[in-house]
Amino acid sequence: MKIKETQARSRTKQTLIMILCCLIPLAILGILWAIGVSGSYLILGVLLLCPLLHIVMIRDMHKGGGHDR
Repeated sequence: MKIKETQARSRTKQTLIMILCCLIPLAILGILWAIGVSGSYLILGVLLLCPLLHIVMIRDMHKGGGHDR
């Protein structure tokens, strides 16, 4: 497999992971808002998913060889 093809696949995977990690907490907040949940601890927990998923996303990027070196 060529290097450019490998880099393109890696970038595509990273983009999909980034989109999922950003949309999961937003989707959960939207669902909670739509069904009328107003518990502050529950909403705080969902908001804490953002930094947690960001850490997962960064870890996967470094593990997968996503550096441009």
